[in-house]
Amino acid sequence: MKQVHIRRDPFNKDTWTTASTDDICAYLSEQFTVFPENARIYYEAIAQKNDVTPIDERGIRHLQSLDGEFYVVVYPAYDPITIIYWAVVAITAAFSIYTYMTMPKPPTGIDQSSANNDLGQRQNKTRVGGRIPDIFGLVKAYPDLISPAYRYYENNTEIEEVLMCLGNGHYDVSNFKEGDTSISQIPGMSVSSYDPGMDITTNNPTYRYGEVLNYSPLIAKRSVSIVDRELPQPNTAQAANSTMTFTSPNIINISGTSFTAGAKIILDGAVFGIADAVLSGTTDIDYTNKVLTVATTANITDPQNYKMLEIQVLSAVDPVNGTLNIAGNYPVLNIVKSGSFVYEIYLDTPEKVNQNWLLLTEDNSASMSSVLTKNTANIDLDGEYTISSVETDKIILSAPDATNPDWLKINGTIGGEWVVLYGSTDNWQGWYEAYGEYDSIIVNFYAPQGLYYIGKKGWKGAINVVVAVEYQQINDNGIPIGLSILQQATMYGWSGGGMTEPIGISMKHEFPFTGNVRYRVRKVTVILNNGNTNVHNVTCRSVFLCSKLNKLSYEDVTIIRAKTVNNDVASGVRERMLNCMASRKLPLNGTGALTTTRSAAQALIYLALDKRNGRRNLSEVDVAQILAEEQKLVSYFNNPKAAEFSYTFDDSNLSFEEIAGMVTSSCFCEPTRFGSKLRMKFEKPQSNAVLLFNHRNKVPKSEKRTYSFGVSKDYDGVEIEYTSPVDDARETYSIPEDGSARNPLSIKTTGIRTIEQAKTRAWREWNKLIYQRVSCTFDGLDESSLLARNDAILVADNTVMKTQDGEVESVDGLILTLSQAVDVASGSSIYLQLYDGSVDIIGCQAGEFPNHLILNRAPLLPLVVDHDRYAKTTYQIVSTVNTRKDMFLLTEMTPQSKMTNSLTCVNYDSRYYEKDHSFF
Repeated sequence: MKQVHIRRDPFNKDTWTTASTDDICAYLSEQFTVFPENARIYYEAIAQKNDVTPIDERGIRHLQSLDGEFYVVVYPAYDPITIIYWAVVAITAAFSIYTYMTMPKPPTGIDQSSANNDLGQRQNKTRVGGRIPDIFGLVKAYPDLISPAYRYYENNTEIEEVLMCLGNGHYDVSNFKEGDTSISQIPGMSVSSYDPGMDITTNNPTYRYGEVLNYSPLIAKRSVSIVDRELPQPNTAQAANSTMTFTSPNIINISGTSFTAGAKIILDGAVFGIADAVLSGTTDIDYTNKVLTVATTANITDPQNYKMLEIQVLSAVDPVNGTLNIAGNYPVLNIVKSGSFVYEIYLDTPEKVNQNWLLLTEDNSASMSSVLTKNTANIDLDGEYTISSVETDKIILSAPDATNPDWLKINGTIGGEWVVLYGSTDNWQGWYEAYGEYDSIIVNFYAPQGLYYIGKKGWKGAINVVVAVEYQQINDNGIPIGLSILQQATMYGWSGGGMTEPIGISMKHEFPFTGNVRYRVRKVTVILNNGNTNVHNVTCRSVFLCSKLNKLSYEDVTIIRAKTVNNDVASGVRERMLNCMASRKLPLNGTGALTTTRSAAQALIYLALDKRNGRRNLSEVDVAQILAEEQKLVSYFNNPKAAEFSYTFDDSNLSFEEIAGMVTSSCFCEPTRFGSKLRMKFEKPQSNAVLLFNHRNKVPKSEKRTYSFGVSKDYDGVEIEYTSPVDDARETYSIPEDGSARNPLSIKTTGIRTIEQAKTRAWREWNKLIYQRVSCTFDGLDESSLLARNDAILVADNTVMKTQDGEVESVDGLILTLSQAVDVASGSSIYLQLYDGSVDIIGCQAGEFPNHLILNRAPLLPLVVDHDRYAKTTYQIVSTVNTRKDMFLLTEMTPQSKMTNSLTCVNYDSRYYEKDHSFF
């Protein structure tokens, strides 16, 4: 049993309640519709170390496992201690991830990154579920495919069209290329760019090269069922005899035929076992249930064993569509025999065999002449097969059991009856099924060697070949629900010297419906030998199922359309590698006019205000401070390149804190927050400290100092990877520059696209490795929450007894009364923490009493000594030769409690920045 004390207002006992429960989580769910964010759960006693408020599933399980008393305290929303605590947590979270903010994100197992960030083999690709690229600065951009590219032929020339997304927002685009080839060197190529909200069929795009693409593009899906498949021509060869035999698993034993490998072949009469049964008589046609009911005088034994009905004669007279011939060879599901030889024959989807079934509108009655075949007790080898190879005395079929499983029944060799063997003139390839909201089809036929013949005496002539495509609407189960439509076209062979050149045509057809479809293709023309050498190989190169694009404008993204003519230049680019130089346009200062910029500060302001990223409002972004800090770094380096940021954000898992860190780190800055406002802090040489820490604002015994006498991890150099401004390739700058380092610190940057930034960053990192000699960790009191990473701070060495530090008790002119007795040697100085967040260094001398000290000059600001003040002025006394010894750089801060933070810092050395002006 658990006892739960709820303090809804810790200052008002009237709101306190106590109850017993077996399930604390269930009880709290009853008491609070939503558990308050400012509430904490304590176990046994109200103390921070007893806080058991769960933050994840593991915490909930731990809470459930405890027995005893629980205290639920709902703190006031304005509680300053709570506010400071959560502010510190948020700030420290940013500090803790800074070390990898500047690194590219590791792969997640799914390739969803933009091609802009790929290290090699960049190409246009579809990124289903990927983040729309956010490009900043200037990058070499590879737009993402909105849909797969589709191809077709016009005037015997292959053309490819693509619809792509460049990225969020507005851009200046230039220098378009396919791979490394300028589009100006590719004849017939056209490219257009459209700003957000612009109609992509307009005659006046933002950028255009070549043809005006003012028609609606297609969304096309390439079929994987039929790719570069050679189409066989109708086969007219025949053979018939009673000596033909069949050997398992795929051999026809016969000599002297004219069949060829790859052709289709039809077996007729190769049935061994129970004879076929003739079935004729008056027949009732149930068009709804696909049942034929036949009354006859024939007594057929076990009719249910016959699985094929070959109808020679059967016509129905429909009141709407007239006389319909529904003869054909139909698969049978079942046959039920009853009465005086009445047979109910259940057909299996007869509309797939004869589409006239789709035209029947009511039941019919007519005379039928038919034969029942394919008895399950037979070995029935009849059917259409593909020839694998032809030898002198045999024909070897390609996997005939896949078409007719009766081949598996053969044990050895069978035959000796009259069998007819002939080539198939029904050389359709398909049916192939496609499911989706399709409204058109593109079928590309291709003759790679041309279409021509060479006569006996060497003359040449053109061959014309007719090709066909047939398509039909189907439902979700693959059943036809409409009449098929046949389309034909002629491929004309060239005359003259170019007749050996490839020939391609496209058959484009819009469906009279929208939905699922099945289709098939064939080569119609029969090319006779006549003693000539004939070249007439035709392939179905590709099939695209298409639908019209109804969305012709995109409010938030820049769209690219491209049309490529496949010629000797374009065909050298196997994959689509359309790229351009893209420069982002941003609203200056968050609200100004769109302007092309590479400014890291402008990128930070935009991202902070963007509804997809920072989601801040203007009152939460200190625009003036960010711009002023940018100006400081430009003035310091005397070069605007130092403030540039060029990168493509494509990872949907990046937090805004990570994004802000990546942007600012490229220009030697840190993202910070002052109150609720986002700011930016430039890391540069610092002559003064921000805060002074001594034994008065440190947690006792928390300080630890570590001294090193070599380079961390024995690094002997630095390698920094950045993006080349010349070709956007990833380049490496090394220290030493001859690349002799064997154990270098490797840094992969994001957003750096200038050699000046890369070299300066590398030397800063190297100098920090060389000159870092002391690291210090301690727990600071709550004023430490005001710090940001890379702030300079003074840390009195409280690990030794001789350190002289404390608080100023009172001020009398230049005489200070200190909290401790001090020994002021000649030439000593005193550090004084001022209330504006700075530290004053003043020479001093001993006073009249041991705890008195006389300043050589007045402090820069009045000292805080009143007893009612929360924090008095702190001090530290040092000798003149050691005035810089206790100056450190903050590298990491982690909250320990609501009032303390754990600080990690390293010694400050101005030599960290000695190469700052060597490259700019």
